[in-house]
Amino acid sequence: MSEYDRFEVFTFSGQQETSSFGLNTDTLFPLALKPAKEWYTTLEESILTVKRLSESGDLFDKLREHGGAILIRGLPIKTPQEYSDVAHAFGFLPHEEVGRPPLRTVLAKNIKTANEGPPELPIWPHNEYGWSTINPSWLTFACLQAPESGGETPIISSLGLAAALKRRAPEFIEKLLQKGVKYVYRYGLEDVKSNTGTSVLGAYGQHVNPGDDKEVIRQKIEKEVRRHSNHFQWHDDGSLSVTHIVPIIRKHEDTGLSTWFGNVTSAWGRSKYHGATEPPYRGDDDSYHPPPEYGDGTPIEKEYLNLALSLAESLQVLIEWQVGDIVLLDNYAVMHSRSPWTGKRTVLAGLWDDSRVRISDYPRS
Repeated sequence: MSEYDRFEVFTFSGQQETSSFGLNTDTLFPLALKPAKEWYTTLEESILTVKRLSESGDLFDKLREHGGAILIRGLPIKTPQEYSDVAHAFGFLPHEEVGRPPLRTVLAKNIKTANEGPPELPIWPHNEYGWSTINPSWLTFACLQAPESGGETPIISSLGLAAALKRRAPEFIEKLLQKGVKYVYRYGLEDVKSNTGTSVLGAYGQHVNPGDDKEVIRQKIEKEVRRHSNHFQWHDDGSLSVTHIVPIIRKHEDTGLSTWFGNVTSAWGRSKYHGATEPPYRGDDDSYHPPPEYGDGTPIEKEYLNLALSLAESLQVLIEWQVGDIVLLDNYAVMHSRSPWTGKRTVLAGLWDDSRVRISDYPRS
């Protein structure tokens, strides 16, 4: 039997039709699979099945048809190492994070906590590292412990959001194409209680050694910053601001469609939530949350920021986690966010690269 015969498709509330995203398919987003009843799933069988699906190309055909997201439910994943073993079976290249805003802890090879921000704080729709020139091509998530309530991971079609904004606000899309987007991340000396709460050393200090003096530390940090931005500023309090000017309306090479690849909606949602929409943009969590701007430094109209966020949230499909779930996302076609929760929640992440160029820029004047 084929590897797909080991699974059966199931549906759940909230799935969306891919045709509404501009795809020439009439399928559900995301594809949801679970082991067929007659197939007794062991960890070894799961790893081998995922490996064969990936190597055959069938997995990526299905991903493209279903908008870039697959949920596999019911695998025997109970530990970070078991998740790592299954995730590596997809055959991706590990991604190296540069300038990491959220707190994360490595728990197994290329597997880490998704975000250690407080459970009562939401995270708004974003593409992973959509604000940077260095970003992962693929994401995997796995659930090792489901919360008592909440804690869903909403996923949103970036293709669908680009199409919806083109219909609703074509003038906004044109401005974004011409100007790009400017993001500013400010890192303090200490980690703070925030979903973007890592410190200067947490973001850029991976090559800093005990005993390095202040000048060596600064040189090492600046060398790391320059890997993805030449625009940065040290402040009197020792904090560091790093500016990124990048396109957000991109071409998704696998489908040929326009995609929204960035963090405008998450940055704006966070700024509003923390009361940081005005200078100096320091919120009630003691962290800095400057709203995004156009690439030329002019403000993005609040009506457009609110429209983009509301449309993204209207496109959300909630992944309600169960232990043993694994989700694979095309980071260039799918955004994700996070709902607050109660109880204990353990959702781990893997960030992955691809040898192919899977996203490109449109010409800008």
